[in-house]
Amino acid sequence: MIAYFVMECAIDNNMPTYSGGLGVLAGDTLQSFADLDVPVSCVTMLWKNGFISQKISEDGVQFDGIQDWDPDKYLKPTDIKTKIPLGDDDVFITAWKYIVKGINGYEIPVYFLTTDLEENNAEDRKICDRLYIGNNIMRLKQEIVLGIGGYEILKAMNYDPYIYHINESHSAFLITSLMKNLGDINKLRAQVVFTTHTPISEAFDSYNMQDVVSMLNRYINTDIIDSIYGKEENKLNLSWLAIENAKNVVAVSRKHKYVSQKIFEGYKLKYVTNGIHHFKWASAHHKMLYSKYIKGWEEEPYLLSRVVSIHDNEFIKAHELAKSDLIEMVNSETGVSFTPESFTIGMAKRVTQYKRNNLILHNPDKLIEIAEKTGDIQMVFAGKTHPLDNIGKSIIQSIYDASRYIMSKTKKIRIVFIENFDMQKEILILAGSDLWLNTPTRPLEASGTSGIKASLNGVPSFSVYDGWWLEACNNGVNGWGIGPRPSWEDLTHSSDEEDLADIYDKLKYIILPMFYDSYTDYVKIMKTAVSTIIPYFNSHRMVSEYITDLYLTAMIQRYQENCRIGIYNI
Repeated sequence: MIAYFVMECAIDNNMPTYSGGLGVLAGDTLQSFADLDVPVSCVTMLWKNGFISQKISEDGVQFDGIQDWDPDKYLKPTDIKTKIPLGDDDVFITAWKYIVKGINGYEIPVYFLTTDLEENNAEDRKICDRLYIGNNIMRLKQEIVLGIGGYEILKAMNYDPYIYHINESHSAFLITSLMKNLGDINKLRAQVVFTTHTPISEAFDSYNMQDVVSMLNRYINTDIIDSIYGKEENKLNLSWLAIENAKNVVAVSRKHKYVSQKIFEGYKLKYVTNGIHHFKWASAHHKMLYSKYIKGWEEEPYLLSRVVSIHDNEFIKAHELAKSDLIEMVNSETGVSFTPESFTIGMAKRVTQYKRNNLILHNPDKLIEIAEKTGDIQMVFAGKTHPLDNIGKSIIQSIYDASRYIMSKTKKIRIVFIENFDMQKEILILAGSDLWLNTPTRPLEASGTSGIKASLNGVPSFSVYDGWWLEACNNGVNGWGIGPRPSWEDLTHSSDEEDLADIYDKLKYIILPMFYDSYTDYVKIMKTAVSTIIPYFNSHRMVSEYITDLYLTAMIQRYQENCRIGIYNI
């Protein structure tokens, strides 16, 4: 059995147990594990008040609330409890259970950990209150509960995982438990697989060693802590803890492998490019279309290569219905009226500096000029930013400011920002748009998956050459690239000015004229986006590569280590 540890997990739109891409990817991965009958148990956290409930004022100011929900409606409590010594307290932990069912009925258990128990004091009961919200000590406690508490919960359930998959370093403290149990660094490393998602070393979680030792000195001998911790003096960096204690380390795209090897100097990484769950992210209209013409696509995403054979009229009809759903949401939630005939751009993702969510609006007069010469443009923005990310909040406000200016100058452009972004709204936006825009600063997009979801629904990507898009883009055939195409080893940052000029030029001279004057050619690109991207960039392929390139490799390494010490059973 494989134990899959992740800080956030998006498996139901009504369960706010995630904040963004990491959680959504985890949910897709678990669904593919279930569809492919892979023996996995997932350990994650039950966030009582979620991440944030987003409200945007008329001036573009984000206000942050809690996400109220009732776990009893979606999860089943277990009678399993464990306790771990955490600082001066004994903290009790229990798990709630959710079952992810595969297409053929195979079940993957997901265990949501919580400390909200009567046995704990008031402070410790709040450890699992909010995802990514809280001071450094609270974050330290959360990650100890996930890693060490998760290990102890599995042990209390009599699970004996053969492989532990640390999906991002938030759960790296489980290495502490493995070392305590195994007492051998080689045996430990043979059992650990680590996926790194963060391409910015400054974003790695790091704690003062004094705080770590204070929290864990009753759980594990400080000599053992010294033997496995510490790349930085007096600091514990969880990403370094994970990479130094895993024989199998993987990045989430080919480009990200080179970025990560620069960060983790001296270490060689593998890569498994992220994918999406093809059935989960298709709109209702595209599900009907594909089921009508491509039998078996629900189980075999590679069959979507046959989309090119679907008649244009049928394909267009599905897109028009998805676009109608998007327009209905926009018109009901905002004071702006969208029309089905107008070219619609979608840009929905977490709002933060490197994503450059507002890049296309940097020269509003140029955008107005393009629309006046080519045709109407509608733009849908969405995404949350962390309550402490003031730059992210200023980006949202700048989108509102630019929107007001542009719409006061022309009727050819309509812009909205959809608040309180979630998975349900994401499907509406990515399936109903005519073009999916993605403008991160290269090479800081580790992989990205929103453009893959759009492609599944026949919406071409218009994206910076980074992450998965650097592997997938055939410019002008299945979408369009922004800026120069870099080499794999080129780690220089992209230029705002260069990328913006390319966005405007391609919109003015290629994309908008094709949409308005040669729609048949545009539909060909839409269909090619599905047929060339989804057969490979799906989570079934991703999970299959995990099995062959990571899990089986780790099993062989563990078997070899057992042989070395005289244990021959696998």
